[in-house]
Amino acid sequence: MKTIGSHPGAISFRLSVMIILILILVVVFFRYLDSTQRELERVSIQQTKKIIDSALVVVFASYAVKGRLAEIGELEGGNPFIYMAEYQLVPPAYRGETDAQVGAELEPGWYYLKQSGRVLYKSHYLETDSYFSIRLKYDDLNHSGRFEADMDKFLGLQFVKTAEF
Repeated sequence: MKTIGSHPGAISFRLSVMIILILILVVVFFRYLDSTQRELERVSIQQTKKIIDSALVVVFASYAVKGRLAEIGELEGGNPFIYMAEYQLVPPAYRGETDAQVGAELEPGWYYLKQSGRVLYKSHYLETDSYFSIRLKYDDLNHSGRFEADMDKFLGLQFVKTAEF
């Protein structure tokens, strides 16, 4: 009596099924890997933003202690990585300052765009790049349109996400 296993094409059928199963597992693995890489990049951006926010609190405190609050408005639109370098907190993905245009081919990482006073995170895995800037938050009590340390109420320095160009 002949069994299914003794059929001449049984070995090639079994091999074909095994190859198909392995290919399905490989596709599932790479989809999972892709989504994991995107999520890791998103978390990395958030962590770097939190570190920059913390560094800005320290910068404000040092300006306050040194009596330089009148100069704090100059930090708006500045390069936050300069302040992070003082505390050796610059992320490894920081590529430096650049005059390159927004659409320029840059390798993934953090850049300070000198012309616009903004920070660019050129993404490797995410669909869009992210732009950030240091913003001075204050109550303009005398309605002058600029921060005056002796008149206005300082609320904070923040590293905020901004719109694309």
